[in-house]
Amino acid sequence: MATRNHYNHGNLLKSKSSTDKEVKFIYESYLKFIKNISTFQITDDKSISKFVSEFNSYRESVLYTIENRKNSGQENLRSSMLEELFCHLFSDLIGELLPSLPSNLLLGKANSYVDLTFSPSSFREIFIKPNPYIHSKDQDFVIGVNLELKIKADGANEIKEDIIVPVLAIECKTYIERNMLDSCSGTARRLKSAMPYCLYIVASEYMKLKDEQPELSDINEIYILCKASVSERLDSRKRGIKPHIIQEDLIIDLFNKVKGHLNSIWWSPDKALSTGKIINRP
Repeated sequence: MATRNHYNHGNLLKSKSSTDKEVKFIYESYLKFIKNISTFQITDDKSISKFVSEFNSYRESVLYTIENRKNSGQENLRSSMLEELFCHLFSDLIGELLPSLPSNLLLGKANSYVDLTFSPSSFREIFIKPNPYIHSKDQDFVIGVNLELKIKADGANEIKEDIIVPVLAIECKTYIERNMLDSCSGTARRLKSAMPYCLYIVASEYMKLKDEQPELSDINEIYILCKASVSERLDSRKRGIKPHIIQEDLIIDLFNKVKGHLNSIWWSPDKALSTGKIINRP
């Protein structure tokens, strides 16, 4: 259901494959992966397991080749793999929940709205030129809505700005450590001040945390998808053995958490007495 433009990993590979033989090999493996997952829908635990198996096969066949490239960090081929995983994972679910897809649906990498401030030049100017500024934050993966925000001061031209309001935001990391955790915590707080019903998840392949306390943040969950530490990752590379796989039970858990969130009623004070709950934030 997601537009092809949101499949950043595939787009990057395609753009480089015509001039780079190594990337051509990776792209051919990617196309095989896409062909394999196109034969089924990803809607339940069984199909998710099959999808993760196909993704792991692709990832294993190309991961070290990508990581060993001279400018691997700047190319974003490595980081975009996990971002695209979530595009595929949730496309069929969105199709089930929204049989008629809204034109303002967004699924993929996005710049999400977090705040609005005004900086008029003077007391007199605020009435005609309030000078609004929209703050946004890059997100690796978002399910959200594209809205048009209109601001009009008396006697002045109307200002129109497109904003993206996320209902799910996933930060994708190769590994998570203290500084990254602090950054994610700040992002979660800002996103939820703008959209309280945004589910904010960090999906990291490996862990480099010790005694930090992420449970005190506004992050809903941190997944360590390979169930391995950074030192274990480096040891595998040093010994030339296969990389750790993405664990299917964690992808299933993440999928069902998101599915429950998208299926729930976020705000319904009329039903408070029947449910016994007024604030139903994720």
